[in-house]
Amino acid sequence: MIRVNFSEQIGGRAAAMPRWAAWLAMAASLVIGVVLFLLAASLALILLPVAAVAGAIAVWRLRSRMKAAGFGQPGAFSERSPAPARGEIIDAEYRIIESGEPPRR
Repeated sequence: MIRVNFSEQIGGRAAAMPRWAAWLAMAASLVIGVVLFLLAASLALILLPVAAVAGAIAVWRLRSRMKAAGFGQPGAFSERSPAPARGEIIDAEYRIIESGEPPRR
């Protein structure tokens, strides 16, 4: 079981930080923040174009492989079928052949 002794902290007074130490801590944290921001921004300026070029190369290679595999080319099961040109409509007659009917020659 963990026990915490609060009796020393309850009656005690919080130590005041000198004004110069507070200003020094704020200045140090500001400098560290600016340095981290500049580091992140410079990395972003370097890595974003590299990632964009790598992505473009990957898309280009994927499209070439898909084209080599036959995707993207019209086939028998393509969604769009070309519309028939004028004069290409075929009209036919049909009839049902009953069982027992002699074959037609």
